[in-house]
Amino acid sequence: MALIAVTAAKGAPGVTVTSLALTLAWPRAALLAECDPSGGSVLSGYLGGQVPADRGIAGLAVADYHGRLVDDFAQQLLYLDDEEPHRLLLPGITDPAHSAGLTGLWDRLGEYLRQLDRSTPPVDVIVDCGRIPAPHAPLPLIRHADVVLLVMGRTLGAIDAAASRLSLLHRELEHSGGVVRLVLRGIGDYEPREIAKRLDTPVLTTLPEDTKTATMLSTGTGTPRASATLLRALRSAATPLQTLIDQRRHVFAVPAPREAARA
Repeated sequence: MALIAVTAAKGAPGVTVTSLALTLAWPRAALLAECDPSGGSVLSGYLGGQVPADRGIAGLAVADYHGRLVDDFAQQLLYLDDEEPHRLLLPGITDPAHSAGLTGLWDRLGEYLRQLDRSTPPVDVIVDCGRIPAPHAPLPLIRHADVVLLVMGRTLGAIDAAASRLSLLHRELEHSGGVVRLVLRGIGDYEPREIAKRLDTPVLTTLPEDTKTATMLSTGTGTPRASATLLRALRSAATPLQTLIDQRRHVFAVPAPREAARA
């Protein structure tokens, strides 16, 4: 059903927490792909360093170099939990210095991830893209996204920073049929309606201040309940997000995948 890219402008925190929370709140099986060139943090944060750092996108880049991206993809995944529907993780790099080695991977990975909803079993994908622009940012991957969520605050500075990023995102998605939606965090000086009008971009949802859940997701100091306000907000946002993606895919039909994936 979905390839959703999550990103932010300079000075806008919360991309990883938002991506992880959306993955945990998603109503179907979901994969969180950590594609932030500054490095992944779920292994050391939410998973508390309890899982060996021997899988992830760095290994996938090596497999892709040898023409084995599809064959080796599942070997680079980890389970975020044991519940169904399953939540999977493609861990990010541990050292930002390795981000240059991912440049050639982004386009092929984006094309492959977009097709996982037609795999057996189907998996929706949420990609943590970090902040843009950035050196070696996964813009070629973002071009394959059905929806890009731009996470931002509700201050004048956040609005100004978002404006240039939105221009960049709209250019990247110009020919693919992907769309951009805003995700607003916390309280601020401007109401969602004002921000949407000023940036000429609809707001998908406004996330509540939920420090307790955000801390759990960042540090692994606990597992948030399904009733946590942050998870509830993103669960509520999933339905209109799914509807939007279904509509876009109906207009911009996606070709059938060359080979079914198994996650």
